[in-house]
Parts: sequence; structure tokens; C-alpha cells
Amino acid sequence: MDKIRLLIASEDPSIRRGLNIIFKSEQIFDVLGSFNVPDVVVKSVAEQPDVVLIDMSGDLSQYGTQVKQIKSQCPCSLILSLIPDGHKNGISDILEQGVDGCVPRSIMRVCLVKAVELTCRAGVFCLPGNCRDLVSNAGAIQPGSLDLCKLQLSGGTDSLTRREKEILQLMAKNLSNRDIAGKLFISEPTVKTHVSSILRKLGQKNRSQAIVYAYKTGMLNDPP
Repeated sequence: MDKIRLLIASEDPSIRRGLNIIFKSEQIFDVLGSFNVPDVVVKSVAEQPDVVLIDMSGDLSQYGTQVKQIKSQCPCSLILSLIPDGHKNGISDILEQGVDGCVPRSIMRVCLVKAVELTCRAGVFCLPGNCRDLVSNAGAIQPGSLDLCKLQLSGGTDSLTRREKEILQLMAKNLSNRDIAGKLFISEPTVKTHVSSILRKLGQKNRSQAIVYAYKTGMLNDPP
């Protein structure tokens, strides 16, 4: 199984060191470094990681600019935020800017590692339990459906990058990740990252569901 390429961001050096120790001790992660929040934007563009873990404090909306910059220049990178316990003000704002999930800072080490892994591998939407009211009201953000709602509002495949659209077409031809990589002259881990992003944006759990959904919504034509 390919390692998850991770970048860590925090304005607190001690938190950066702690997160470094946690994730470097896990074989499934390839830690690309830890930086303050402004610097991680530049590093993300250069490295195109699988996930950026950002430690956030205070007014969460202040991180919106950096989140948007990462999302616009790293369309296949997921963004997870560590937030203070019991804190929920501003969560809606950063989710709308592109954060893929929020994890309470006091979360147990093993749970933090698993949360990041599941978000990358399965597109799991993470949100602290005290924030359930954000997803329970009509019209509010719902777990697992944030990107699907954006997709529907944008009018179809507009939320997918050009490369993701290409890969979706090849997925529909039943090509494996290795076959797609060879056809597009990119690495197999890169294909897996794109596929994960496609599943997340379409709100689907696996390749088969994504292909069926794409045909039903007209993203793909002439199903075999």
C-alpha cells in the first residue's frame, strides 16, 4: 500500500514537533515536513501532498485565505484541521473554503492517525461530536455530502479538474490504476490520489458507485 504524503502546519513549534513525532512513527505516512501556516501554502504547491494537517486556533475563519490557496493550487490535496476542544465558531466558514474535515485537538493519538488515514483512503468526512448541530438542520452542511452539493450547484463536472475528468473516463473503461498510470504517463500513486479526489467530490464510496453516478448524471455518456 502506498504511503500517505503528509504536510503539517501550525504556528506553535511544540505542536509541530509533536505531530511530527506521531506521524513519522507510523509506516503508512510519509511526512514531508512541518511549517507555519503561511509557509505550508508554498510547500503544498511544490509537493502536492495527499493531505495537509493544519493546527488552527482562535478565529478559524482567519485561515480561509490559506485554505483557498491550497485548494486552488493543489486540487488533489485534502485539508484536515485540528481545532481546540469544544470550539465550533467558524467551522462552517472553513468548510466552505475547502477544509475536508475537523478533528478536536485532544483526540487520542491512535484516533488522530486513523482519522487522517480514513479521510485519505475512504473520503471520510470528519467533524467533532459537539458540532452535530451544524449538520442536523435542513440546508446545513451534511457529512459526506459537502462536495456533492458543490458539484450539483456547479452544474456537473465543473468541480473536477481536467485530469480528474480524464481519469473518470478511463475508470469507466474498467482500467486499473496501473493501466491508467501507463496511459497518462503518470505514477500509480498519483492516479490513486486522483481517484480518491474523484470519489470525494462525487460523494461516492467506491469506483463502481462513482461510474454509475457519472452515467446517471450525464457526466459520462453511452454506458457499456
